[in-house]
Amino acid sequence: MSRRVVTLVLVLLGTGALAAPPQSGAPATVWITLQPHPALPLKSPRVQIGSKVATADPNGAFRVEGVASGWVAITASAEGYQPVEQKVQLPAGGQTSVFLPLERIPGPGTVRGRITRLEGRDGAKVAVADVEVKIEDEVVARSDAEGLFVVPAAGPGPVSLKLMGTGVRPQEEVVVVPSHGETSIEVVMRKADDLQAWMRGRVRSTQGRPVVATVKIAETRIKARTKPTGDFEFRLPAGRYRVTFEARGYISQTKVVDVAAGDQALFYVDLSPLEN
Repeated sequence: MSRRVVTLVLVLLGTGALAAPPQSGAPATVWITLQPHPALPLKSPRVQIGSKVATADPNGAFRVEGVASGWVAITASAEGYQPVEQKVQLPAGGQTSVFLPLERIPGPGTVRGRITRLEGRDGAKVAVADVEVKIEDEVVARSDAEGLFVVPAAGPGPVSLKLMGTGVRPQEEVVVVPSHGETSIEVVMRKADDLQAWMRGRVRSTQGRPVVATVKIAETRIKARTKPTGDFEFRLPAGRYRVTFEARGYISQTKVVDVAAGDQALFYVDLSPLEN
């Protein structure tokens, strides 16, 4: 009877020894897995905890052994990625797995666009070719026969595109380009002759008094009298015009005036009296 009791005690002692918890302060092992961007493979990765540099295994995981328990900072870096740091708490004598997502260093993205203008009464969109696309003062793209263009490197962030072409009004568009990403834009430009200019002014004598005069514009059918105050204004397409001012008792005067689409020409005309 006494033998059985002794044997049972020995078995219990052996089992307790195997299940004993790790001693306080025992070094730990850390496994680190880096999660790179799908479009940028890992190159020259480096992982460390304090002064201990991780060792890579065949599966791409990193291992650091002999790390003191408690809170530690894990740092990782690789070409094309921003350095990352993460703090973890390590149990004494145990093993811990850590996943570190990596973020790419910000870089330019791509802008794809299509340039059109409205035609006809139904407002159908028609492709506009040979439109320059500028960023600041540099031409970075040009639209093709289908109105398509690609800016391969722009941004990241808000980017101002300046568009200029024959027969269309210059235009500026702002797009937000994601880092290493792509954005699309469709630009509807206006025909240059769709936007007219204003010609405004006042006719007066050389003494500064208002003169009622007849205004003729040779390139158009415009022939009109000024207001009693000598003021006049006309709306007409952009271009160059020869404008003649005539008034009884005064010497006629002709001016050559250039006006651009959307602009206005404002001027005074002083007529000299005829000599008696």
